[in-house]
Amino acid sequence: MMMGLIVNYLSEVEECLILFEKKFGRRDLVRAWRCGAISQKGLLTNDIVYCMHGVGCVVEYPDHEVDFDFANQDEVGFDAWRLWRYAKQFPNLYPEYQKLAAVEAAIADGLSSGTINRIESKYPGEGNSSLFKLNIIKT
Repeated sequence: MMMGLIVNYLSEVEECLILFEKKFGRRDLVRAWRCGAISQKGLLTNDIVYCMHGVGCVVEYPDHEVDFDFANQDEVGFDAWRLWRYAKQFPNLYPEYQKLAAVEAAIADGLSSGTINRIESKYPGEGNSSLFKLNIIKT
C-alpha cells in the first residue's frame, strides 16, 4: 500500500507541474520564482491556487492540496511528512498512514528492501536533501 501512496502522490505532483507548464511554460518553479518569472502566490486555474515556499510549492485544489519540494533544482521526490500530509486528506484510501510514525516506518522498510533510495544532493543548499525516490528496476 505504501507503493500506491507514493505513486499517487508523485502522479499528483506531475499533474501540478503540467499545470505550471501550461500556465507559465516552465517546470523549473524555484528558479522561475527566484528570478521573478512567476510570483510567490497565484492561480493556476480559476479554482487551483499555488504558493511557492523554500525549495518547493503547495498547490491547493478545491478538495485537497499537494505539497512538494525539489532536490537538485528540478528533481521531485517525497519525504515522510509530505506523504503523511497527503494521506491524511484521503483517510479511506490510506487508513494505515494516518499517523506520521507509520509513514516513517514504511519508508524505513522501503530503504531496507531497496525499493526506496535517498536522492543524492548534487548542489548542496539548492534543494531539499531529505527527499527519497522510488528505485525503479528496469528489466
